Amino acid sequence: MLYRSMTVFLAFLLVWCAASVSMADVTFTDTRFQGDYSTENLDAIIEEYELYDGWYWTTQRRVYQDYHGQEGKKGWTQTSKDRFDPFIYSWGWFGYRWNWDELDESMPNRYGWGECFGFCQFLGYLLSGERNPHRNWAAFESVLQAGGLKPGDIVRVEYTDKSGLHQHSAMVYSVDEEEGTALFLQVSGANYNRIYTRRGFTGGGLGGTVKVAVIAKCPGLRILRAEENLDGVYPPGWKPKN
Repeated sequence: MLYRSMTVFLAFLLVWCAASVSMADVTFTDTRFQGDYSTENLDAIIEEYELYDGWYWTTQRRVYQDYHGQEGKKGWTQTSKDRFDPFIYSWGWFGYRWNWDELDESMPNRYGWGECFGFCQFLGYLLSGERNPHRNWAAFESVLQAGGLKPGDIVRVEYTDKSGLHQHSAMVYSVDEEEGTALFLQVSGANYNRIYTRRGFTGGGLGGTVKVAVIAKCPGLRILRAEENLDGVYPPGWKPKN
């Protein structure tokens, strides 16, 4: 009987702890940039949050996350190169995790979204107010289906080939339809959450390409777009949420 009671108590404790984590207050809010998916608005976000090319989207642990870029502060992430060498990255610095207010000793392995994925979640929130755009924005399965790329889109690739698993998320910064090119705003977890601003698609095994046609051929491609940025182009089966 005692064993059963202890088992029930431990099960309850685990559930309570998990619920406490999942229901932790998210106090970060910023509505200034919502509803505008233009390159100019992305420029304003870059300046406000110091998301400069070559800086790092990192923070010290146990510091409230304000999601600003940091100059010269390489942060440990789950996929960082030389992750076990404290002399390579900036000791005590970690990649931000979106939707979580504080970093503790367990970071960056737990809670929230990190690296390139979390960065795009953060940007998507600033543009639309949606905290989980990877899940709740409209999802296209090809560039053709999406009618091309648009500023504010999140491009996600996820596939496996002979060289291993490829995963990357990046936000479209600008598109040149005449040249067939696009520039992106993104971070690289493997490079200590380095910010790549107004660059080609740096992940997914695509080698930093700016060519939309090359990106369009990438396996495991998804293009995520906010509902108010759809402009009459809808993925199959799309049901408006608003």
